[in-house]
Amino acid sequence: MKIACVILGTRGDVQPMVALADGLIKKGHEVTICAPPENEELAGRINCRFVAFGPSVMKAVKEDPKKQKGGVAVSLSPREGKKLTSNQITLLPKIINGVNLVLGAGIVLGVHTAAEILKVPYRYVIFYPIVLGTTKHDPLKNRMMFGFGRSLINMFMKGFINKHRAKFSLPPIKDVWAHWLGENVIVACDRELNAAREGVSFAFTQTGFMMLPSKSDLPDNVKTFCNSGKPPVYIGFGSNPIVSTEKYNQIFEQVRDATNQRLIISKGWADLPDSNASDILYVDEMPFDLLFPKLAAVIYHGGTGTMAAIARAGIPQAAFPFMGDQFDNRKQIVKLGLGPETCDFKKMTTESISLAIKECVTNDTFKKNALMISKRLKSVNGLELTIQLIEKEFINKTSC
Repeated sequence: MKIACVILGTRGDVQPMVALADGLIKKGHEVTICAPPENEELAGRINCRFVAFGPSVMKAVKEDPKKQKGGVAVSLSPREGKKLTSNQITLLPKIINGVNLVLGAGIVLGVHTAAEILKVPYRYVIFYPIVLGTTKHDPLKNRMMFGFGRSLINMFMKGFINKHRAKFSLPPIKDVWAHWLGENVIVACDRELNAAREGVSFAFTQTGFMMLPSKSDLPDNVKTFCNSGKPPVYIGFGSNPIVSTEKYNQIFEQVRDATNQRLIISKGWADLPDSNASDILYVDEMPFDLLFPKLAAVIYHGGTGTMAAIARAGIPQAAFPFMGDQFDNRKQIVKLGLGPETCDFKKMTTESISLAIKECVTNDTFKKNALMISKRLKSVNGLELTIQLIEKEFINKTSC
């Protein structure tokens, strides 16, 4: 089977889809990944065909971090959203012509229409259940907020998408959100950490988080640092926008002094500069599955992929969320007893990070719960479950 994975988003949206592509290729399927250009090297690690499609999300965040007030989707103007959607509808069918299935992830409002132009099935993949909407049991405020967001996207995008669909003799859509999510959403996150709820607005099947196995070992300097004293604490905020790198460098040094903890700091998309301190190590991209088991705790932005990797390592965690799923993940961390309550990323200070670290490394309940979750997750293979779902549904259809 020939499959196209079309993604527009940050690394958190792309990496699990690369893991899925890797698994599908190993099962004998042909896969093309269409994603922002900064992901070509990642796709190259699994020898997957890659087409740079859509703008560079990394470049946008680095060039204008102040604009990223609430995440990539929130920061898009209606004009930018329409341009992205138009390109997905008009350009994508030529790029992926001949595929049997289209999988979408991230901001792909036009990809379902592109799949219909090609007359092939479409499935949307998510990594956090909040996209599925609310239930009738949710607070009125939550239901109203979701309804407002759904109405807003219809106001700006429904007529625009339908004009494009008319050009291809496709029937008009009634709801943009429903069209975007499609027939049966694949929820690729762990039930043990964040279970999708029955009664939400859209049909779904939950599989589990799709981990991308590391292709390389930890760098020697990281191994040496980890082995030269008590287990360090990792701090990383992924693709979160950071305006003043110097400010954060000072915060991290103050955190080290306040906690007496050795720190490994991820440079992330902020490109934080190196430090001369012997007890602070700044690193580029790291294989989490190899690094996290060597740590005492992780302080981070609350991204779903990082959360899954920490949980599998069996160590406490604390999240300072900035956008989207990160807020929901923080709630789950506290609810499951994996780490302390924290403030939002925008309100983060030396004191709040230091307090979170101290609680993570001294609270035996957090450690116990983290180990318990880790043991439960060892029996779950989200990647294999997702592949089984895809093969069961679509190979059976195409062979009929």
